Amino acid sequence: MRSMTGFGYAEGEGVLGFYRVSVKSVNHRFCDIALRLPKELCLWEEAMMTCLRERVSRGKVELKVFFDPRKDAFSVEVNPLLAQAYLEALGRLSRDLKLDYTASFEDLLRFSDVIRLKEDDRQWLEEYEAFRPIFQNAVETFLSFRKREGEKLQQDLSSQLQRIRILCGMVEDRTQNLTDFFRSKLTQRIAEILSMVPVNETLLAQEVVFYVDRSDIHEEIVRIKAHVSRFEDILRRQEAVGRELEFVLQEMNREVNTIGSKSGNIDISSQVIDLKTVLEKMREQVQNVE
Repeated sequence: MRSMTGFGYAEGEGVLGFYRVSVKSVNHRFCDIALRLPKELCLWEEAMMTCLRERVSRGKVELKVFFDPRKDAFSVEVNPLLAQAYLEALGRLSRDLKLDYTASFEDLLRFSDVIRLKEDDRQWLEEYEAFRPIFQNAVETFLSFRKREGEKLQQDLSSQLQRIRILCGMVEDRTQNLTDFFRSKLTQRIAEILSMVPVNETLLAQEVVFYVDRSDIHEEIVRIKAHVSRFEDILRRQEAVGRELEFVLQEMNREVNTIGSKSGNIDISSQVIDLKTVLEKMREQVQNVE
């Protein structure tokens, strides 16, 4: 199991400069990856995105790369013929408009294509091979962090499952005495309303059976136990399981709500509140599971 919360960092020297790479993530319903790269490194974006998508299935991930270039990392090229053409065009324009104007060198610098950064994709593709180990080191550190956090979540969720088992056992024990509980409750109610009328045991027995049948929660307990077993099986898988755990918790919560609505026993109602509390804690934890 892996958590969706993680952080990784690595730094190192390439051929063209020094790199610092950080990767962090928080929980998210889907896989949302954002890259923050210097302009000159955007050529690597697709390769880095592919690598992350192969290793991360859920979470909001942000990767940042800081680049300190060497002096020879960039080369600048000038276009003197284009500069001459601009200069002549400015002269013609000033004459046509009858303006007293003489073009200067500063005016030429306003045209970005006169002096520009020389783009050499081959150079940066080769540099990616030097950068790749630094990037992969940051990703592995990030994934190890998520795994350690996931192990903690797994242990805590297993502990909460044991608590659910105990509470379900307590609820099941309470159901053994439902017949006596409803007989006592109905007898007391009849005595309060019709104190001078003898109790018809046959009718009382029928009413007791009706209330016991209506309050029967045996099926709900059986289903909760099945969901607990399935939850445990999912916890042991070596894959992304967060969404499936959420679905199982929803089903468990539905069964607990049904028990609460059926039961008129105050002791069972108390156990239902405890079960809901545990399930809510688990829901909060599962929201951070990849």
